[in-house]
Amino acid sequence: MSEKLSVILGDDQSRQLRAYVYNLVADSVASAKRDAGISQKWLRKSAGADYAGVSSGTFNGWIKHQGLPVHVINGTTLVSKRDIDQFINSNGIIEE
Repeated sequence: MSEKLSVILGDDQSRQLRAYVYNLVADSVASAKRDAGISQKWLRKSAGADYAGVSSGTFNGWIKHQGLPVHVINGTTLVSKRDIDQFINSNGIIEE
């Protein structure tokens, strides 16, 4: 059988512990976002298609025929998540 453990902390110790736990969680979330690419603002075309949930062919069509803006730097084509979101919101049909 397990016994409960009670810890009595002073106000200052309680604040320090809360701040420590908060920073630990915040750092872990930031690391997870970075590792998952969530905080990444610019994507290559294939990652942009995955982000939008469409095939590469559909995504390329959006770029070539429907005006989704891209930026080419030294031969690498990049698209911003913000532009993808705006494009979908402006060109999509809401179905209910």
